Amino acid sequence: MLAERLAGLSFLVIGDVMLDRYFWGDVERISPEAPVPVFNLRRITKNLGGAANVAHNLRGLKTKVELAGVVGEDPEGKDFEDLAREKGIGLEALVADASRPTTVKTRVIAHSQQLLRIDVEERAPISSEVSRTIQERLRPLWNKVNGVIVSDYAKGVFNGGGLVQHVISRARESGLPVMVDPKGLDWSRYEGATCVTPNLRELKEVAKAEGLYQAEIPEICEMLCRKYRFDFLLVTMGAEGMYLHHPEVKGRFAARALEVYDVSGAGDTVIATLAAFYSAGFPIQEVVEWANKAAGIVVGKVGTQPILLEELERLAENK
Repeated sequence: MLAERLAGLSFLVIGDVMLDRYFWGDVERISPEAPVPVFNLRRITKNLGGAANVAHNLRGLKTKVELAGVVGEDPEGKDFEDLAREKGIGLEALVADASRPTTVKTRVIAHSQQLLRIDVEERAPISSEVSRTIQERLRPLWNKVNGVIVSDYAKGVFNGGGLVQHVISRARESGLPVMVDPKGLDWSRYEGATCVTPNLRELKEVAKAEGLYQAEIPEICEMLCRKYRFDFLLVTMGAEGMYLHHPEVKGRFAARALEVYDVSGAGDTVIATLAAFYSAGFPIQEVVEWANKAAGIVVGKVGTQPILLEELERLAENK
């Protein structure tokens, strides 16, 4: 049933794309040179990260995806493009910019524990020329998709707000829902989005910036929805589950994780599942329940890995 409902859906994901690189190995001794572990490298793997992980999750749900963002003209950018194409992700609106590196997060993992993360990134805003190029490449895509996801990791694609407002306005003109995974305190850039999906810490930080120091979650969500014209908010709360603030349903959803190994990328899974099930026409309570179940599955995996439709179908069969 799930496969039938999601079949044929297509999405545009735009945001800060990354290459996630993993160094897997083990630690058996401390270095004689300094009090640090000696890491024995066994293998290296690469995954799609950031906005690209959102796209990867949508592919895991068997939907079509076009990905818009910026990579560098470097070997890591080539690795990123090769990996995205291998996963069946469209790259018509991906721009290579020689002035900045591809964002890469390298995680060093021993015995399923992360020892160190090494980041290569440029957080400065993309140039107006690159922004215009992205907008031009998006033009033929608006009539080909069923929904839009904005994945903001504050790595430069949306700094200044011009591009994200263009995307939201153009999508809403086309009757498309826009889901936003936010970053930072200035939510005016997301005005008019269908839904914003902050985690609890992000919501509280924004509340303080808005002068709501003692307000409870429902009051904060109500104010933000009114001020920025969001249709609804979904707050992810880790082990406490999720809080949905929607005209039809307001309340908490208990966490569904059985085991937690790695929470990296869980927010990407939530917004991808949310967009897919929302665009498929499921009732909002079921939409959030499926997003919650998907998050519970992926945090039980080591490393950034997507949700798979087959995993959700098994849950549906075992109800």
